[in-house]
Amino acid sequence: RVADLPFACGQTYTNLGTDAASGTPQDFRIYVYDVRLVTDAGEEHPVDLDDDGLYQGGGVAMLDFEDGTGACNNGTAELHTTLKGVVRAQPRHSDGEAGYSEIRFRIGIPEEQNHAELTTLPAPLNDTTMSWSWNAGHIFFSAWGVFGGAAPFDLGVHVGSTGCMGDAMLGEVVACSNANRPEIALAGFDHDSSKIVIDWGAMFAGLSLAAPSAACEEVEGETSCGCHSFGPEPLCTPLFTPLGLDWSNGKNVAGQSVFRVQ
Repeated sequence: RVADLPFACGQTYTNLGTDAASGTPQDFRIYVYDVRLVTDAGEEHPVDLDDDGLYQGGGVAMLDFEDGTGACNNGTAELHTTLKGVVRAQPRHSDGEAGYSEIRFRIGIPEEQNHAELTTLPAPLNDTTMSWSWNAGHIFFSAWGVFGGAAPFDLGVHVGSTGCMGDAMLGEVVACSNANRPEIALAGFDHDSSKIVIDWGAMFAGLSLAAPSAACEEVEGETSCGCHSFGPEPLCTPLFTPLGLDWSNGKNVAGQSVFRVQ
């Protein structure tokens, strides 16, 4: 969604950011893993994601909301908007109804898979458009758009682990100072009827979008305002906050605003 409107690559949305600007999506893709359903008593029951050979594999799923149209012309026509899997247990209330009331999951890819050579990994982990390099790892979350009206500029975020040391190709363990894998916990989730809304517009709520900021740069004659997790801080901090991430250390903080239960 973009607020309460359906997300669409060819659509221009208004009332975005701190200055009620307009914008058009370019990308919206997310890696998800460690999915759990949670009982009323707080017990976690893992969900084993199905392997489909395309969008789910290796315990990880890619959610892909861009369809290659409009400003998303660097994307693909295929979509993947539903997680499919099997929960390992089914607790019950005293009245016989299923006893799950919350869902939890992580954005990203497990550390042990993040720095492997892409050709050794199953789909969707081998997607070269969602990685920096084999050693720097994967892009966990990508949200981009075109803003600025008559003077358009690109703005968005690529979330992935940073401060990584070690050479995986030499058999070394790669360790990253900033993991940047937010855990999302959503109460009030009914697995029979609830849907999870992921709000592209909420990612940009803390930024002025009518004109590029001083932190933006010129790339091949076009203005780009990107946070690739490495910086700059004036762009990365407001783009990490909606995910419940502290850009300075890569840890969870309260107050994520991108995901909600419907």
